[in-house]
Amino acid sequence: MSKRRIKLSLLSIILITCLVVFTFNFTNDTSTINSSNSDFTAINTQSINTETIKPIAENKSLTAPKALNTLQDTSKKTTEMVVMQRPKWKLSGSLITEFEKLKNAAENGDNKARYILAKNLSYCFNSPIDDTALDIKLTQALDYSDSALTISKVTEKYEYCAGIEQQQRTEFYNYSQAAANHGYVAAQEFIGTITPEFFMASQGYQNLEREDFITTRDNFLAQQIEFLQQAAQNGSIRALARLSGIGNSQKFGKNNDVKTAAFNQLILELTQNNEIYNRYAWFQEKLHLQLTPEEINNAFAMSEEWLAIIKTNGTLYLKDD
Repeated sequence: MSKRRIKLSLLSIILITCLVVFTFNFTNDTSTINSSNSDFTAINTQSINTETIKPIAENKSLTAPKALNTLQDTSKKTTEMVVMQRPKWKLSGSLITEFEKLKNAAENGDNKARYILAKNLSYCFNSPIDDTALDIKLTQALDYSDSALTISKVTEKYEYCAGIEQQQRTEFYNYSQAAANHGYVAAQEFIGTITPEFFMASQGYQNLEREDFITTRDNFLAQQIEFLQQAAQNGSIRALARLSGIGNSQKFGKNNDVKTAAFNQLILELTQNNEIYNRYAWFQEKLHLQLTPEEINNAFAMSEEWLAIIKTNGTLYLKDD
């Protein structure tokens, strides 16, 4: 009987020991798992907290050259400026029905009427003047692969412009120049789109003697740039884009690249369109590689000077309205 009790006692001790060991290991494993989960949660929390998502217009340091970049949000810079709308120049009916009304208003100093009339007369300049000219134009259109579409456009334009004499059509530049001289931005932008070739031909200067021809053309180009600069300083992104293009074609003379970089930078500062922003940021990156540090500083100084003028004038003409 004594031996049996001893055996039972030993068995109890073994069972208790095993239970203690199992409990200890289980507790330790649970603690390790909790600790690992805690560490994983902390890592994920840190990752989420440091992740930032910004719209394109705010990530200027990623796309524009740092030396030419103010790192300020475009929307904040333009909130104090009034976005201006250009007048719609295309009429619902034919031009002849509104011609006398527009002409009278233009001749009495209405710059909006001058602009609308100028745009319409320019649009009509190459339209057939009569039925005979229309037949010739339509015959020529048959040579195009998309002749049906071309014929439709020629006919539509002819009907829109019918009744406007060719001499009247040549007056488009006088009306636009008068409005531009009075600071009408839409007219200044329009003159900025006229090619020297079209100006010389439409105004009857193509047969001038060579020296007079060059002088007249150069005077037009100088006036065109002056109007574009005035429009740009009143917040015209179209004018800035045109000035940038003129700079790329080496028509500014000295410091072409510096001026172009300044105009590009102003577009980056003012545009509210991501596509336009990315396009000119790419132009700026490419140009940045060609400039010296001094030229970059000069371009930045010019853009800041013009931006102050633009903000003082307080108007903004978007490129894509």
